[in-house]
Amino acid sequence: MKEEILKIITDYYLNSGDFNGFPLYNFDKNYTDLICQLIDEDKVEVLSSAFVINPHIKALKLNIDKEDQKREVINNGDSVVLYPTEKYLKELNINSEKPFTKMLLDGQEQLKILFFDIEILETYFQDPRYKVFWHDYRGSIVVSDEFYGEDLESEYIKDFGLGYHKEKLYEERVVGVFLGDLAELSLNAQLKWKVNYLENQQDYLINEGFYKNLILGEWVDEVSIYDAILDEMIVINKMCENMGIPHLFNKTYKPHTFEKPEDYRIMFLPTLKNYYSFVLALEKIIIHNINYKTFTTTAKYIKPVERKDDKGNLKHSLNMMSEWLKQNIRTNEDMDELIINPLKSIRKIRQVPAHEIYSNQYDKLLYKKQNEMIIETYKAIRSIRLFFANYPGNKEIEIPEYLITGEKIRIY
Repeated sequence: MKEEILKIITDYYLNSGDFNGFPLYNFDKNYTDLICQLIDEDKVEVLSSAFVINPHIKALKLNIDKEDQKREVINNGDSVVLYPTEKYLKELNINSEKPFTKMLLDGQEQLKILFFDIEILETYFQDPRYKVFWHDYRGSIVVSDEFYGEDLESEYIKDFGLGYHKEKLYEERVVGVFLGDLAELSLNAQLKWKVNYLENQQDYLINEGFYKNLILGEWVDEVSIYDAILDEMIVINKMCENMGIPHLFNKTYKPHTFEKPEDYRIMFLPTLKNYYSFVLALEKIIIHNINYKTFTTTAKYIKPVERKDDKGNLKHSLNMMSEWLKQNIRTNEDMDELIINPLKSIRKIRQVPAHEIYSNQYDKLLYKKQNEMIIETYKAIRSIRLFFANYPGNKEIEIPEYLITGEKIRIY
């Protein structure tokens, strides 16, 4: 009878469709003693509402003491659910062509995070049949509406997260995906991900925000530096309204959403092409977005500057900004060094792909260069907001608390 009980529990797990456990209440008789023997033999394990929120799926590896498991069976506690152990399932040598489905068939946990070469994401970003939604430390992959139904609908990743090498950290980015999501992919899709599977899984860790949010269910109040720049721009434009001058930025963007300009994000693959695409996006958002009318408008306590130079040529927006800042703000700070030069460096780098033929290159140092550029850009934009804050009435304008403290701004 003990073997029959084990078979019932195992068949239910393997055939449920979602690798569910067998509820204890489904037995029409009391098999407490036999189930406890199976627990002692490492053939059955127990989850219940005393251990996890949802015992009907094996989400995480918990290593619950056997005596505690048996106690739940004996007391017939709430939502007691039985599973074949990973040890027992591996002994069955269940075959499957799908590598990640095989892991679940062998009893591994559904929320186990597997790590892959980040290059896998580029195949989706570069393929118009898919949409990749990215927000700071996590994202998702879906099939574009016009291609849905063309044998691609199973290629759906509900959540993927940014991961790092434990020793190299930001020098080597990887992507982490839940085993449960991978196991639902088609055979071809699983094989595609398998090619990018990193062998030394123990060498990698998932981003803290991803773990807190999706594993622990905690609210993540950290903010990406990319969103911080967009928030700063919104505040600066509000300050311009109070100052009686046109908005400094012609357009603002929605931070903390997926609705951000393409390529305005971390690079997944460190290539020159991706780096220059990022620089181009940054230039469009900041440099090309500067409104020269801000500097030519007369307002209370504000002196305008001329649109043209002595030779009658139109001045570049950054040159106008430099002149305008020096004319209207008294400070010991070198405003060119703090604000203008970092923004000019964006334009300078952008000139390379705009005017030269270059060969694409793979270089992990580009991660560092991107981080350095976004940090210097943020410092420049934040400095503008801090200078503007000294104008009468601007201190009354609401500013997100995280921008004031700067404590929760992150580079992922």
